[in-house]
Amino acid sequence: MTRDYRLIIFFWFHFLLAIAPPLSAESINGKVIKVVDGDTIIVLDDNGFKYRIRLAAIDAPEKKSQPYSSESTMSLRWLVHNKGATVEYSKYDRYGRIVGKIMVGSKGDKHCLIIECARTTDVGLEQIKSGMAWHYKRYQNEQSIEDRKFYSSAERVAKKKQIGLWRDKNPIQPWKWRRDNRLKALRKAFQMKGSKKKKYAQEIGVDPDQLKIFIDEAVKNEDEAIKQKFEQSGLDEEEFAIEFKVSPERLKAILNPK
Repeated sequence: MTRDYRLIIFFWFHFLLAIAPPLSAESINGKVIKVVDGDTIIVLDDNGFKYRIRLAAIDAPEKKSQPYSSESTMSLRWLVHNKGATVEYSKYDRYGRIVGKIMVGSKGDKHCLIIECARTTDVGLEQIKSGMAWHYKRYQNEQSIEDRKFYSSAERVAKKKQIGLWRDKNPIQPWKWRRDNRLKALRKAFQMKGSKKKKYAQEIGVDPDQLKIFIDEAVKNEDEAIKQKFEQSGLDEEEFAIEFKVSPERLKAILNPK
C-alpha cells in the first residue's frame, strides 16, 4: 500500500463514527498504573488485566503537538497515578479503548483492590475544573443529566476565571486541532504528488468535489494561522515574510482579502 493510500485511509477513518456497538453498563475496579495523556490512562485490575481507558465526555490537548498538552498530562497524573479507580463504562471507541467515567479514591488506596470501597473524585470533572480539558459536548448525551450539568458548569467557570488553557485568548479545541492537522497532511500529500485534483481524487477513491472542499479548508486554516502569527509577531510585513518564509504576495492577500 502506497504512502498516499495509507494517508487517505487514515484521513477518512478519523472522520467516521465509532462503529463498535454499545455495551451494557459495566465497571472495572483497579489501580491506575500509567497516564498516557490528558484524557487516557491504563488501569490494572486485581486479576492482573490491563485496560486502556479514555475518559468519557472530555477532550484534552493533543499530546506533544498542542499547547497545554504536557500540563494536562501532569494534572491527570497528579489526580490518578497509583490510586485505586472505578471505571463505569458502556462503550469502546474506534481505537479499542474503553470509554468511561473514572472515579478515584485516596493516594495508594491499598485496600480497594481487595474489597469494594467508595471512589469520591470524578477525574474528568476535575480536569475540566482545572482548565486542563474541554467538555466534549459531542458526546454529552451519553452522560447522565446530572453529570452533563456539572461538566458544562465547570467549563464555564474555568473559562470565566481563565484557568489553565483558558488563559489563551483563543484556545483551539482538540477535535478541531486534529481535523486541521489531517487536512494539512492531505494537502501536503496532494502537493507532493503533483497531480491535478480530479486525477488525484480518482487515484485515492475520493469524490473530486469533496477533495476540493478539504483542500480549500486546509488552505483557509493555514491562512488564518499565518494571520494570527503575524499579528502576534510585532514585525512588519517584509520582516515577517522573510522570517517565516511566506511569500510577500501571499501575506498581503491574507492580510488584505478582497
